[in-house]
This record gives sequence, structure tokens and C-alpha cells, in this order.
Amino acid sequence: MPIFNYKCRQCQTECELLQARFDSAVECPNCQSADLEKLPSRFAAVLHSAPRSCAGREVCPSAHNCSGNCHCGEKR
Repeated sequence: MPIFNYKCRQCQTECELLQARFDSAVECPNCQSADLEKLPSRFAAVLHSAPRSCAGREVCPSAHNCSGNCHCGEKR
């Protein structure tokens, strides 16, 4: 089932609604109005991979004070 983003024209609430079909009737979870505007979908993209060692990170993923000198993120 797809999830769509909507904004209610009556109370201005923004919400995500799960729909059985693309053309299913929807209503605002706040005021129960059927006057909703479908918003563009948002998505995330990965532009580059994370560094493998702590040298390129601000915080060590292992949560210890390594000062960027260890290789916590590397698979051994």
C-alpha cells in the first residue's frame, strides 16, 4: 500500500496517509475534512559512502575516544 503526503485545506495539518488504492477517499486525521491537497513526495538520496575509518568522522561510531586514529568502521 502506498503512503501519500497531504495537507488539509481546512486546518492546514500536514500528514502521511496509507491508501489501499491511488484513488481511495482520504480524510484529515485532525478535522476529518475530505478537502486534502496531495503534496509532492519527499525522498532521501545517498550521495557518497561513509568513511571506513574514524579519521573522516566527527564522532567515532563505536562511541569511544579514538581521536580519529582507529579503524572502527572497517570490516576485518
